[in-house]
Formats: sequence, C-alpha cells, structure tokens
Amino acid sequence: MKIRPPTEADAPQAAELVRAFETQFTGAAEMQTDDLLDEWRELDLEKQAWLVELDGRLAGYAALHTKRHTIVDGYVHPKAVGRGVGSRLVDLAEAEAVRRGIGLLRNGVLTSDERARELLEARDYRLARHFYRMVIELEQPPPEPEWPPGVALSTFDPAEAREFHAALEEAFANEWDHEPESFEDWKQRRLNAHGADPTLWFAVKDGDDIAAVLLADAARYGMGWIGAIGVREQWRRRGLGLALLRHGFAELYGRGEHVIGLGVDAENPTGATRLYERAGMHVAWSAALYEKRLA
Repeated sequence: MKIRPPTEADAPQAAELVRAFETQFTGAAEMQTDDLLDEWRELDLEKQAWLVELDGRLAGYAALHTKRHTIVDGYVHPKAVGRGVGSRLVDLAEAEAVRRGIGLLRNGVLTSDERARELLEARDYRLARHFYRMVIELEQPPPEPEWPPGVALSTFDPAEAREFHAALEEAFANEWDHEPESFEDWKQRRLNAHGADPTLWFAVKDGDDIAAVLLADAARYGMGWIGAIGVREQWRRRGLGLALLRHGFAELYGRGEHVIGLGVDAENPTGATRLYERAGMHVAWSAALYEKRLA
C-alpha cells in the first residue's frame, strides 16, 4: 500500500475514482475534475489530502476539510474494498486532525455504504445527522414563478454585496451547526472563487430590504446547482422561496442544465425539504454524518 499526497495532475484520476464509488452506491456519477480541483484549492494538499495506491492503481482518496466545517471526505474504489484502504484513510485524517488540535471530527458517508458506516461506528464515531441530495429532471421549462405582491427580483449587484451576504447569513442563522462567516471570508470563498458566476445569483427585494437570496452554479457535479437559497424570517410563508427556486430552475434550464440538484439537511428546521418537493425535486441519495471526539 502506497500513500502520497495528490497533485493537480492527479485530479482526473481521483475524480474517476470518486465517480466509480458514486456509481456503485447511488447509480449515478456526479464528481467532475473541475469540481475536485475547486475543492483542492481550499486545501494544503501536502497535509490535508491522501491518495492510496494498491498494485500500482489508485484505490482510495480522502481529504480533511477545515475551511468552514471540519469534515473528512473519503472514497474507496469498489474494486479495492476489503483491503484496509478505508481504515488507513481514517487513520491519516484523524492523525492530521489531532496535529491541528481539532477536538471534534466529522466524517460523511453515503447511507447505502454499510461497510463505511460499520467502520466508523467501530471506531467510536456516532451518527449526528442525515443529509439529502435532491434533484429535478426538467423535460421542459419549469412553471413560471408566482411572486407575492410588493417584491422585486434582481440579479446580484456588487454594490450591494454586503447586504446580500448579511441576508444570506440571517436566513441560515438557525440552521443546524451554522457557523457565521464574515463578509471578507465569504467574498474570498464565494465571490472571488475560481469560476464564480454572479449572473446566476439573485436577490428579492421588498423596498430597500433584501428579503431572499439564491446562489446558483452552472455545471457543478455534472448538473445545474442551487448552492444556497434563503428567505429571511419575516418574509417566510408567503411563497417567496418557491418562486425564487423556480426562477433559479428557469435560469439554469436556459443555460442548458436540465438536471438540477442541491444538498439539504434532512431535518432542516425551516421545512426546506418540503419546499423542494413542492417544486418537483426528489431525493436522489442520502448521506450520514458521523462525528467523534478526539483526544
């Protein structure tokens, strides 16, 4: 077993490993090379990512993400299952987390990956949360949004970036494990990100106030992507979320993205999963988030 850090040149091969893993457990491959490179730009690859090779072939990949939330993301090629690759990746991630002084480590696995769940549970990880990947397949343009009276939709305005960010923060303030993010950090992570396209970001205003925001990305994970949608509390339960979501669908559909997805907390306190179902989305797969206190 050979272990080494990845380089950018490894991205296509590593993405192919992830795609093989996804196909095995979800029936669909999502990870694209560009998506993986975007993730790697937030990592110190020498210390936060590992490739495992067996018999000269890539057998496993894992990364320790610490930018916003501390979480391990790991994959074992279906042909390498049962050869200790997963255990070794967990060892490496835990050791780096301890070196960094991280007290609580989280590890996300697909709910259908029983071996991975058993591995984590045997190492004293405890189930903390479930998350869904929800998607919609559009064979024709989505229904026109029905906007509540008194609001106006606009594309993201750089002059209102701080107000846009503040509305996003407020909308997500009560989400499970939400960690406030400063404007400067958000600007660097999102607005200044490689390939960012704010023409797919939208604000809904009620007078001078931003009531709701949506950030979409074209061609992420092999589909159109709703990165975030949030409605501030005083504007909820007016149909604004559904209208904004349908607008996002229409914009992505117009760019040729007929499959659109997003990720959501299965226990979202605002009832987001019900909103997405009303918009025609369905659960494609679910993931289990495990956590462990480190010494």
